[in-house]
Amino acid sequence: MSSKPDYIYNIPHLDNTGLNYHDWKYRVSTVLHLRGLIGIAEGTEQCLPQTALDPKDQPVTTAAYEKWQAYNY
Repeated sequence: MSSKPDYIYNIPHLDNTGLNYHDWKYRVSTVLHLRGLIGIAEGTEQCLPQTALDPKDQPVTTAAYEKWQAYNY
């Protein structure tokens, strides 16, 4: 069970005037770091190939791709 408080995930909407931008950016960045998603958001972590060939030259789903897909849920 996670020990992170639930309120950390309550991110305020970005105000149309941008007055709360710094607070919003800090909260979004914090949540992305906590969830291990910052690399995806920044584009530094990219999706790896979905399939590879097993020893019998049959396509199989890669573990890296399954991990990537897990981020969607």
